[in-house]
Amino acid sequence: MAKVLYIEDHPAQRDILAQMLELNGFEVDVAGDGLEGVEKTRSWLPDLILMDLRMPRMDGFEAIKVIRSDEKTAHIPIIAISAWASAKHKERALEVGANEHFTKPVDLNRLLTTIRKYLGEKQS
Repeated sequence: MAKVLYIEDHPAQRDILAQMLELNGFEVDVAGDGLEGVEKTRSWLPDLILMDLRMPRMDGFEAIKVIRSDEKTAHIPIIAISAWASAKHKERALEVGANEHFTKPVDLNRLLTTIRKYLGEKQS
């Protein structure tokens, strides 16, 4: 079972998407901010990370940079998910190392297709 870490500071959004991912066959863990997300990435070594960009303590941009700078975690695909819809924020997320950028609210089917693409799983 593929492991997905969802880093999101908004509890309701985090819980809903985590449940949807679990219902679709993923093992899910969550973190409430970028700092906790970096720590969980290092200890749990997920197969893929979903990363909010605007969070307390350490934002998603910085967390992505830290994850990409660590040899143990640099290879993990990261999908940025943000309410920031501007081309500037999307470009910045990709520049610091995100593989993809989704704007909230997220189209769940499109997200699942993208997750499976990065995990190399067949589409259901």
